[in-house]
Amino acid sequence: MQSTRIGKAFATFPVTCGLLALIGAVFVVEVLAGGSEDAQVLARLGANYAPLVIGHGQWWRLVTSTLMHIGLLHLLVNGWALWQLGRLSEITFGRATTLALFVFTGVAGSFVTLATVKLSAGASGALFGIEGALVAFFLRHRDRLTPAGANLLKQLLGWSMAMIVFSFLVPGIDVLGHLGGFGAGLAAGWRIRPRVSAESGQLARGAAAAAAFAIVVSIAFAMLTDLPI
Repeated sequence: MQSTRIGKAFATFPVTCGLLALIGAVFVVEVLAGGSEDAQVLARLGANYAPLVIGHGQWWRLVTSTLMHIGLLHLLVNGWALWQLGRLSEITFGRATTLALFVFTGVAGSFVTLATVKLSAGASGALFGIEGALVAFFLRHRDRLTPAGANLLKQLLGWSMAMIVFSFLVPGIDVLGHLGGFGAGLAAGWRIRPRVSAESGQLARGAAAAAAFAIVVSIAFAMLTDLPI
């Protein structure tokens, strides 16, 4: 019964489930490598860190850091948020666009974080990005929303504002990553067209292919690159 439910979830929301499986697998690697809260382990496996990204050209960290988490609570919170937002995104935008949004907005959040000199990791920037895309998309097409859709937009707006305030109030949270991802999501969501044309479908599939390629290549670089001495 449990395997049937999991199989059904993967069939219905393959991108969300696939990303959950990926970040879960990466977390296991972190633990086996010495601990998900060990700075040396995080840096070695691909966390975001400006001196390594800018100083040593390790730009692949902008991607790999979005798949890593610092501690079990961090993983569980982001995993829950991905399960909620990812499914809504796949329903609204489709599978291809959801994958592209996760990578694009995650990288945007990681890039903005380079303004600080601190080690960072987590899917939060990408999750804020997906949320921002949903908010912008529903706002732009609010004249087409059903009463249930309008209520969902209000919930997304309220949740977004609450989480942004929370990001500023709690020490240690990567505020810049959250804002960078959310801003990129707003920009992307405003430009996304409703799924009515073959052209929009082709663009989404192309963007998803590029996103998947970025993930694979970045993981490969993380596996093959040693920390500079």
